[in-house]
Amino acid sequence: MGRRSGLGFRSKLVFLLLLGAGAMAARTGALSQRSAPLSPAPMRDASSAHPPREQKAAPHSDDAVSRANRPSSPKAGASAATAERAPRSAARAPGSVEQSPHVTLGVPTDRDSSDDYLMDEQEYVLSYNPERRGPNWVSWKLDASDLGHVPRATRFRSNAELPGEFYRVTPGDYQNTNYDRGHLCPSADRDVTRERNERTFLMTNVLPQLHELNAGPWERLEQHERDLAHEPDSQLFIVAGGIFEAECPTIGHKVAVPTATYKIIVVLRRGQRPSDVTRETRVIAVMMPNTAGVGEHAWTDFATSVDAIEQASGYDFLARVPDAIENAIEARRF
Repeated sequence: MGRRSGLGFRSKLVFLLLLGAGAMAARTGALSQRSAPLSPAPMRDASSAHPPREQKAAPHSDDAVSRANRPSSPKAGASAATAERAPRSAARAPGSVEQSPHVTLGVPTDRDSSDDYLMDEQEYVLSYNPERRGPNWVSWKLDASDLGHVPRATRFRSNAELPGEFYRVTPGDYQNTNYDRGHLCPSADRDVTRERNERTFLMTNVLPQLHELNAGPWERLEQHERDLAHEPDSQLFIVAGGIFEAECPTIGHKVAVPTATYKIIVVLRRGQRPSDVTRETRVIAVMMPNTAGVGEHAWTDFATSVDAIEQASGYDFLARVPDAIENAIEARRF
């Protein structure tokens, strides 16, 4: 009886120990199962975790250069050199440009408008090229009422009206170069008031010109246009710009240097419109090389036709003149 009781006690004790060990093992297993890491999923790098995104360079004043060096697919009618443009999000032509008296005879246009940022500067209108960092063309009306005697301004300045994503050329871009800051709309064409004169000193009205061109035949043509504007009841419509090679030299922060600069002058009477242009209307067209030796010439040595300037520049001029008359006067050499 006592022996059976002892065995029974030991059996019960073993049973309880085994039961406790099993429970502890079960708990340990459960704990280890909870704490063990899940089977790892196949690893993915950052580029496979999300759809790939185009890498954008940080904003920099030389962005246009890096863009120009990237391969791109030219759109129809555009060369590979001009196919990729500076940001155009804000590049919308102000409605005032189309209505401006400075483009009475037509807004110059080419086959690729993506590099034409139109601006109305009151004293003139212009097309700014954010890739070349200068004007494609500047157009203005001139008569005796625009001419006065205020002292010439002396300070060139950046154009704060350009969109923020465009590089704003500064006077410093011309320092230590062989080029003048060559006005397209001349200072002396707007010297009735100080304010009007200062508008011509915006860097968006400037192209790099050799000094012998700027102070030579180009300046003498400017004086001639003012002589014409002083004629009784005279009114001139003028457009000027640059001729550029596909791979043109640059100065400063990649400001393109033209191989030549051109000017077209149409002489009318005050109040006349495109429909008043005739085959006999006086038209002056010149294209002056931006090269050494140009200063030895008279401006008349560079007389050409509007057709020749259109071919060299890619722009169409005098679009509001009736076609038959336009064709006749554009083919004529001054």
